Amino acid sequence: MIKLAVFDLDGTLLDTVPDLTAAMNFAMRQMNKPEITTEQARAYIGNGIKMFAKRAISSSYDTDTSDGEADEAVGYFKSYYAKHLTDHTAPYAGMAELVKKLKQNGIKTAVFSNKYDAATKHIIEYFFKGLFDVVHGESETSPRKPDPAGFFEICKETGCEPGDAVMIGDSPADLNAARNAKTRCICVLWGYRSKEKLLEAGADVLAKNSDELYGLIMKL
Repeated sequence: MIKLAVFDLDGTLLDTVPDLTAAMNFAMRQMNKPEITTEQARAYIGNGIKMFAKRAISSSYDTDTSDGEADEAVGYFKSYYAKHLTDHTAPYAGMAELVKKLKQNGIKTAVFSNKYDAATKHIIEYFFKGLFDVVHGESETSPRKPDPAGFFEICKETGCEPGDAVMIGDSPADLNAARNAKTRCICVLWGYRSKEKLLEAGADVLAKNSDELYGLIMKL
């Protein structure tokens, strides 16, 4: 049995798209840029806030938006998002119960997110108070996935080996972080990337709901 389950946040534990969209559109208004739709936001997130800003500014997934313009948008985004983290965000069905059951079975739990660290810690404390042993968002010591450094830090803090852990997420970034860490990955199908995109990225273990996810984790 595994000893550590490491969860992505956006699109895995929580549906954060409505609040992320609102925060980015606040930034777009300040910069006199066109606002983005919820569906655009869903496609643009997953690779950190700066890349989200670049994609929003250009209304395109692939962009050469300048760093200066992106940094300006990030500043506006953070000023709004810090006050509206939980307006419309909600946990996916069964996820809090799943984490509780893992802990009851002696499995340590952690969060490894590409959301910036302060927001990650605040939102997890709000929705999953006391349920995770370690929580890391993007920071200098925990760079964005697919860099595995944050995962290794979580293993160190929980006293677990990478081989005794599993990464759980909804995107190729999660899958590739697991590959780079030489650990296992379960991809969820309720998040922000389609089954086709996950299979294309090489996903081979997929969960369609929290009950199925729990069963897959307990079989490892």
